[in-house]
Amino acid sequence: MDDTLLFIPPCCVDNKLPKAVNQAPHRQLTFYTHGDVTAEKFYKAVSHLVIDPHVMVLTMPSPKQETFMFLEQCFERGWITHLVLSTLYSCDSLLHKHLGEYADRIIYAQSDNVSFYSSHMVLYNKDRALTLNGPMFDRPQTDAALVSYNLVFHPSHLLSSTSDWGNPLRNILFPDVLRQRKKIFAGGVRLIKDKTIDRFIHLEFPPFKEL
Repeated sequence: MDDTLLFIPPCCVDNKLPKAVNQAPHRQLTFYTHGDVTAEKFYKAVSHLVIDPHVMVLTMPSPKQETFMFLEQCFERGWITHLVLSTLYSCDSLLHKHLGEYADRIIYAQSDNVSFYSSHMVLYNKDRALTLNGPMFDRPQTDAALVSYNLVFHPSHLLSSTSDWGNPLRNILFPDVLRQRKKIFAGGVRLIKDKTIDRFIHLEFPPFKEL
């Protein structure tokens, strides 16, 4: 076996990562980088697997301007419909500068429990989902010898939303939901107008029970 097979370098992530996850048993892949693949590169490499516009949930400690410019592009091009963002350090000014016009489709929380250890990116719509668990960087790291990631692609929602651990979106996004609930309800908000955000806050993930 090629001893570099499960390492994903930034030069090859667009080709190597989608191929790898599609070949992985049950579309569940563990792989490694040297901290040199950014969150933007990960997104551009695998987001096409979800096909249609989707919700993005991004949890990373301290996104810089590069990341917010990228998120702005995602909205402008219709790649994402909603953004759920959690950070360790406040990003209010960058959020307003780059994503202000999309504020009705964004929920944001700053929390002390966000770290590189709890970082992830999740993409989902009513038909497909993709979860990437591991450190999210907006710039290549020079001091990271080895970084581990877990990527899971759900080509269809063959999920059980009734059993305790039957929905992988609920499993990975539970801390995000609690974080966002605390922020929203602390302000006295009781009615959430946007249907997608309301479902997120109430832990309702695909497959949806349509009325």
